[in-house]
Amino acid sequence: MKLGRTGVKVSNICIGTDNYGNEFGCDEKTAHAILDRALEYGINFVDTSDSYSDGRSETIIGKYFNKNGRRDDVVLATKFRSRVGAGINDIGASRYHIVRAVEASLRRLQTDRIDLYYCHSWDDETPVEETLRALEDLTRQGKIVYPGCSNFPAWVISKSMWVSDVRNICRFEAVQSVFNILQPGLAMEVVPYAQANNMAIVPYSPLASGMLTGKHPRTGPIEDSKFGARDSRRGGSLRNRYWDEPRLDAVDRLAAVAQKHGQPLIRLALQWVSDFPGVTSPIFGARRIDQIEGIIDAHSERAPDDAMAEVLAIADEFAASNPMLYPPRPGGASGRPVELRA
Repeated sequence: MKLGRTGVKVSNICIGTDNYGNEFGCDEKTAHAILDRALEYGINFVDTSDSYSDGRSETIIGKYFNKNGRRDDVVLATKFRSRVGAGINDIGASRYHIVRAVEASLRRLQTDRIDLYYCHSWDDETPVEETLRALEDLTRQGKIVYPGCSNFPAWVISKSMWVSDVRNICRFEAVQSVFNILQPGLAMEVVPYAQANNMAIVPYSPLASGMLTGKHPRTGPIEDSKFGARDSRRGGSLRNRYWDEPRLDAVDRLAAVAQKHGQPLIRLALQWVSDFPGVTSPIFGARRIDQIEGIIDAHSERAPDDAMAEVLAIADEFAASNPMLYPPRPGGASGRPVELRA
C-alpha cells in the first residue's frame, strides 16, 4: 500500500507497540520475538510513541533494530505531544517541546531519522502553524521523513492543510485514529476528508480492545488485565469505551455470523476495517506470540463475500442506530446511499 500521496510503500497492516515494556504488556524478549514474527510475515510498518510505557517501548524497539541491523527494512512511526515528564513544557505541540521530543525519541530508537512523526493529539494551546513549521524544519534536517497527525478532528486537519498550502510548508501525510465496527465515528468526516486530500488513514484498535475477538463475554471477569480485569468489576477503559447493550448485541450478532460461516471473528472485524474505502494500514497490538499468530492467521485469508455482506449489514445497522455518533459505511452494505438522519 502507498502511504497516502507519498511514494513510500507500507504493509497493509501495521504492528502497534503500546504494550511493550509495561506491567500489562510484554517484556523485551517477548517484544523482540513478536517483531521477529511480524517482519517474517512481511509487515514493514511499526508504530510507537514517546509516551508508551514512559519511553520504554521506543527503547525496546531501538535495541531490536540495533541488534539485527534491519532498521531500513521498516517504516518506523512514533509520536510526540503527550506528557513525558513533570515539567510544564514536557507536553504539547510547541516548537519548544517538539525539538526536544524528537531528539529523545531518536536516542531511544537508536536511529538517525523517524519515518513518520505523528502529533499524538491536537494541542489547542499551540497554533497549528507553529507545529507545522517545527516539523518542516525537522524534515529539512532529515530527522523526520513525513509528518502525521493522530486523534485530530476533521476541522483541525482542514485548517492545517490550509496553513500548509498558504505558507508552502510540509503537511500532515497520514492521520491515525480509533476505528472499528463498534467505534465507526471516523467515517463521519475524517475518512472522507482524508480520501479527498490523499492522506493515509491508519486506524488503531480495529478489534475494539479485544471486544471483536470474542474474548470478553457479557458476564464474568474481563480476561485482559490491561483493563483492570481478573476481577468482577468490569472496570477500566474497556467498560468506558464499549460496555453497553447496543455494542454487546452487535458483538453477539457478529459472533453468530462467524460461527455460521466457520470464520474467526477476528478475521471479520479486521477485514471490515482493512476493506473500508481509504484505509491504508490498520494497527494491531500483540502482547504474546499467540496473539500475533492469531492476527497473522486472520489476515492471511479472506472471509467469503456472503459472510462479509452479513457483517456489513450488522455494522450499518449498528451505525445507523446512532447516526450522529456512528455513521454508516459509505454506500451501506448493499452499496446504496445511506441517509444520515439527525
